[in-house]
Amino acid sequence: MTYDLLIRNARVVDGSGEPSFRADVAVHEGKIVGVGKYNTTARRVINADGRVVAPGFIDHHTHFDPQALWDPYCGSSVQNGHTTILVGQCGQVIAPARPNDHDWYLEFFAEAEAIPVSVMREGINFTWESIAEYMDALGQRRGCNVGTLVGHSGIRRYVMGEAASERADATQDEIAAMRRLISDAMYAGALGFSTSPLGRGDPAGAGTDAERLLLADVLAELGTGVMQVSGGAPGGTKATRQLARDLAARTGRPTIYNLVTQPIDRPEEWQEHLHWLEDTFRSGARCYGSCVSVVAGPIFDLRLGLDVPQDEDLTNPHTLFHGMPTWDKVMALPYQERMKAFRDPAIRGSLSAEAVEGTIAQEQPGQDRRGRSRGFFNRRWDLMQVFMTQHERNRGLEGKSVAQIAEEQRKTVMDAFLDLSLDEELRTFFICVDRNTDPAAQKQILGSPYTVIGTSDGGARPHSADRHEYSTHLLSHWVRDQRVMTLEEAVHRLTGRTAQMHDMDDRGFVAPGKVADLVIFDPDTIASKPRVPVNDMPAGGARVKRDAVGIDHVIVNGTVLLDNGELTDALPGQIVRGPLYRSNHA
Repeated sequence: MTYDLLIRNARVVDGSGEPSFRADVAVHEGKIVGVGKYNTTARRVINADGRVVAPGFIDHHTHFDPQALWDPYCGSSVQNGHTTILVGQCGQVIAPARPNDHDWYLEFFAEAEAIPVSVMREGINFTWESIAEYMDALGQRRGCNVGTLVGHSGIRRYVMGEAASERADATQDEIAAMRRLISDAMYAGALGFSTSPLGRGDPAGAGTDAERLLLADVLAELGTGVMQVSGGAPGGTKATRQLARDLAARTGRPTIYNLVTQPIDRPEEWQEHLHWLEDTFRSGARCYGSCVSVVAGPIFDLRLGLDVPQDEDLTNPHTLFHGMPTWDKVMALPYQERMKAFRDPAIRGSLSAEAVEGTIAQEQPGQDRRGRSRGFFNRRWDLMQVFMTQHERNRGLEGKSVAQIAEEQRKTVMDAFLDLSLDEELRTFFICVDRNTDPAAQKQILGSPYTVIGTSDGGARPHSADRHEYSTHLLSHWVRDQRVMTLEEAVHRLTGRTAQMHDMDDRGFVAPGKVADLVIFDPDTIASKPRVPVNDMPAGGARVKRDAVGIDHVIVNGTVLLDNGELTDALPGQIVRGPLYRSNHA
């Protein structure tokens, strides 16, 4: 037999978590047909000696709902080893959508995920009304695979119109209509249902918990589907995780909520959180907390607030340094005058006294865009890192703290901070790291059987995308460098475990009969490249490009999509559909 593709001499990490082994992998007609040692021919042979062959990574939490319609590759997903991404998270969707209501969905995404309306208007052609029709539209030009959840805010808006955001109690007829929409979507191939807790400020958050439970019952009755609950409600993670636990206990289906992190200002919180998850599982409820493998914290530049939107993970510097008298005055200035002030030595001295030395107290804490306190600025310039530079000449500074740069350049902290910002016309992005810095904590969080690694939020905040590289960073920093888990366990967490949780039983493993979604990488060199800002979105919109080194090939449905680190023009991706659809279309 002549196979389509034969991968020889590979170290196979098969997605199960079991020890790796040496073998060849044979692929034909989009499927893995065998794993062994072959003395036969193939239309293409890839020599994977010294490389790992693993299942393609599955990004379980993205907001590519709009972008996937015009971008077959979903940003830098493929370059970081992802063969499948899932949309429809946090109740935020663009289907179902009534013909006269398209603007609401665009404005909803612009508000929630900082995606400019101008970009979406240029990139989206609403050819659908139902969720099934949206999935068909998504499948038109696919590089990587896409699966979707049914979003609570979307179906509430479709059924209730403007009242969806205002009225808590849906009528019995409205509940019945929403339940039918969920059922129809699940039979069309949706992978589950997403919602948000009370008070989040979107249609899903306007409804009652009784409504959420009645909608979730559809998945219990169908016996398939995952439920996802967003964070960001007034009650914080506690409200989110309690709702997720209640949904899981009632339905017998798994739930995922975000996020489990290690905050530096609350050092014991992550341990309490993991204990709570363990107790939840002991009670019989499959409630998972999602986690990320990268550091996290507010992201900002000193121009923000003039021409770029903000969200929960993108902080306006007006609020980061809010309550510091000189900062308040300077940040209120127009752009050019602000730059002039930042060059003034006397003003720099005052800015430093407030934000570095702390000789002048911050009068009140900063707030996010929803009016919630972010606390006082901690003046930890050793944790204030360069997130992304605009110019190639500064790219080597990414990941370094301002304190480190100041020491290397023999400058004061404030001079190092402002000199770099001014060199890039205040467009340098910084991250004020406040989570996920402790290797001992990350070992427990990332390795917990009760957490799900992912939550890239891909597609949200396209101009500052902060977690696209979580898979690459997990395998390089946490596995190879810090050794917090084995390579086999990490791959399992990125692939087979996620596939099983979402009832994607046709992929996620390197095994005969599975879909040939594969990634071939060098475990000794895999790493993230620096972030690069590009303006290739519709209407000239900005996004972050972040490729990787050490990922040689990405194969989607048996077709090579990333070839020796370069994207091909192939479009092998498909809509990943759930078991109800597959059983009726066998």
